[in-house]
Amino acid sequence: MILDRILCYYEYERNDEVMDILFAKNSQKNVTLLKKETIKDLALLEIVDSITTDESERLILRDIFSKIPSDTEDIRYRQAIMKDFLENDMLTDEITEAVSMIKTLKEYESMRPARVQQDHSLYMLLEKLRELSVYVNVSEAIVKCLKANKIESDGLRDVLNTLETIVGDEHFEKTKKDINQMLEEISSVKGAIVGVNFTPDLNVEQVAVVEFLPHRLKSKYTFAEIAASMSNIMNTGMSSNSAGGPPVDTKVLDPLLVTMTPQIEKHLKRHFTKIKHVMMQYAKFDAAFVTEMYEGFTFYLAMAKFAKRLRDDGYEICMPQITGKKGTFEIKDLYNVRLFLAHEKNVVKNDFSFTSKENMYILTGPNRGGKTIIEQALGIISVMASIGSFVTASACTGVPFRNVLTHFPIDENLTINYGRLGEEAIRIKEIVDEADDGTLILFNETYSTTSASDGLYLSMDLLHVLKELGSAVIFNTHIHELAKEIEEMNTWDGESDLVSIVMEIKDNVNTFRVKRSEPELKSYAKNIAEKYGITYEQMKGAL
Repeated sequence: MILDRILCYYEYERNDEVMDILFAKNSQKNVTLLKKETIKDLALLEIVDSITTDESERLILRDIFSKIPSDTEDIRYRQAIMKDFLENDMLTDEITEAVSMIKTLKEYESMRPARVQQDHSLYMLLEKLRELSVYVNVSEAIVKCLKANKIESDGLRDVLNTLETIVGDEHFEKTKKDINQMLEEISSVKGAIVGVNFTPDLNVEQVAVVEFLPHRLKSKYTFAEIAASMSNIMNTGMSSNSAGGPPVDTKVLDPLLVTMTPQIEKHLKRHFTKIKHVMMQYAKFDAAFVTEMYEGFTFYLAMAKFAKRLRDDGYEICMPQITGKKGTFEIKDLYNVRLFLAHEKNVVKNDFSFTSKENMYILTGPNRGGKTIIEQALGIISVMASIGSFVTASACTGVPFRNVLTHFPIDENLTINYGRLGEEAIRIKEIVDEADDGTLILFNETYSTTSASDGLYLSMDLLHVLKELGSAVIFNTHIHELAKEIEEMNTWDGESDLVSIVMEIKDNVNTFRVKRSEPELKSYAKNIAEKYGITYEQMKGAL
C-alpha cells in the first residue's frame, strides 16, 4: 500500500534530511543560542507576543527568535520561503487553513501512546482512521494551494513535488476511498428508536434497541432532559435530607445510558472486523513528513501576517539581501519595531552601516535623545535578518551577524552579591569570551556608575580587546572623554577603526537622528546628574 511505501520513505529521510522547512537541504542545522540577557535587552519576547496571540504559536516563535542559524545558506533558504508568503496574501490564507489540520495531526501524534495501550480496541481503530483522514485531506489541501499560487522558493517547491508524488500515486486514491467508506459507514447512524422496560419501582430493567436510523429524531424534550427526569424519579425518596437519608451523588451515571451502552457497542462492532482489516494495511503509517513542517509554517505565516500589519499602517519593511563578505551590514531607513507596537507617530528613521573598516562606534548624546532606541533597533534588525525574516527598514544588505550580545543596565536588586561594578565585570568577561568577528555587541551605559576616570580606563581596555577580535560594537556612553581618545585607539591592532557618532540636536531640540561628530563638550558628571534629575535646576524645580 502507498502508506507502507511512505513509511520506508520517512525512515530513509529521517536519517538524512527531514523536511522541516526551516533549514536548507543537507543542512547541519547548527545554530547560535542567544543569551537570555540579549533576549531581555532587545525585548524579543515582547515583540513575539505582539506578533501572535496564540500561546502555542508564541512558544514556537520564541524558540526560533532565540536561535540564529550558523550557515548563511539556511538564512537564504528561509528568506526565499518568507518572500513567497510576503508577496501572496492568498497563499498565506490558504496555507493557514492547512496548518490548522497539521496541528490536529500533531495532537493525534501526542495521543498515540495512550491509544496504543488500548491495543486493537475499536476506539483505537477509529482514532487511527480519523488521523489517516486528516493526513489525506491536509496533503491534498497543501498540493492544491501550492499549485494554485505562484511559488519561487526551493523549500515550498520541494514540499509540492514530494506531496504531489504521494497524492498522485494510484494507491493514494485507494487509501482515500477506504477511509471515506469506513467513515461513512460508522457515521451513518443518526438516531435510534429505543424500547425500555422498567421494574415496579421504576428502575431500568431492560433496554431494547428497536431500530437504528440514518436520520435524527425530533422530540419535545432533549435526551438530557429526559434522562435527568428519569434520574430524579428513580432517586425519589433517596435524597430527602429531612428523612435523614444520605445526599444524592449527582455524579452517578444515568442508568438508562449505562444500559444502552452495550447495545450501541454491539452495533458498532458490526463494523469492527472490516475496519480492523482495512486499518491493518496502514499499521505503519507515519505522518511525520507533514507534521515536522508545522513549526516552519507557523513561523512564516505569523511573520507574514505581522508584515501585513506593518505595511497596512504605512511602515516600510524589506527582505535583507545577503551579499558581500562577513563584516558588512548596511541598513537604510531603519526604525525600532517597538515604536510601531507603542503606536508612536512620526517615527524617525536612520541609516547605519558596518564595514570591515568601520564597525566600532562610540555613541553619545543627550538623555532621551534616542540612543537606546536606535541601539536596540540595530539589535532587533540583526536578529530578524539572521533568522531569515524581513526587517524594519527600506533596504538591508550584507551578511547578518552570527550572534548578538548586549550589556544593558541591570536591575539593582540583582547586584546585591557583587555590587554594580562587580556584576558588570562578570558579564563583560562572559561577552568577551563569546565574541568573535561575526558578533554584534551592544553596550548601553557600561561603567556609568564608576568615576569618569575609572570608566574611561575600563572602557578603553574593553574596546581594545574587541578591536583585536574584530567584533562589531555600539558603545552607548556618557563618558564623552572616550571619544577624544579615538585617534589613539585607532593605532591599536585590528582592521576596523573606531568612529564617534552622536544623537543630533538642532535648536536645542532632539532630532533622534544619528550623525558623525565629536561629542558635545559636556562633562560626564553633568550628564549623569541630568539623567537622575539632580542638577541644581532640576532639584530646585521639584521643590
